[in-house]
Amino acid sequence: MSTVLLFTLAILALILIPVAPKLMRLRIRFFKWLHWTWAARVLEEHFERWVLVLRTVLLVLAVALLFFGVATKL
Repeated sequence: MSTVLLFTLAILALILIPVAPKLMRLRIRFFKWLHWTWAARVLEEHFERWVLVLRTVLLVLAVALLFFGVATKL
């Protein structure tokens, strides 16, 4: 995998961290559109926790991609 691609994906993951609440709201709207009210209710009840989990996953992904990008460059 190209080093440039790894760094690009890492930067994309870092850019998505502040957008996490909007992504979760979009997911809730999608579940409501599918008429999955139970799934939308679960996401609404635990909204802050899901946003924190999503931000943590994106940060870990960005760090891992940067690490592998540097490791492949050496």
